[in-house]
Amino acid sequence: MAQQVTKWEPVSDIDSAFTSISYSFQHETLSVQMIGSRTLLLDFSGVVALRFEQECPGFDFPPRPLPMLNPSETFPLLCVEGSQWLDQFTPIYGELSHFALVSSDHLLQLLAKPKVQGRWEAQR
Repeated sequence: MAQQVTKWEPVSDIDSAFTSISYSFQHETLSVQMIGSRTLLLDFSGVVALRFEQECPGFDFPPRPLPMLNPSETFPLLCVEGSQWLDQFTPIYGELSHFALVSSDHLLQLLAKPKVQGRWEAQR
């Protein structure tokens, strides 16, 4: 299967891009903050690989075409199907997904279990 990128929507109302990504990792669990006009919180489990890049187009950016949020912005949450990177890990770890999180400052790609918890941070 050729690599293909699709929108990934753990919450239904993503209507704007994010400016940055912050994360913490502990015991195969990754907690991510997608920071923008609102902050999206994502909790990934079973993380086996992670790539983080700052302010660059990506040394290994997901294949194009990319789903768009609007004509000038990539949709910020992506799933890479047919991922060659993922293919290296599935014989060892079983069912995983390749996620790509995009902001104007960062690119975070990870391999983790497909079930992810997503929620908006409460307004203060």
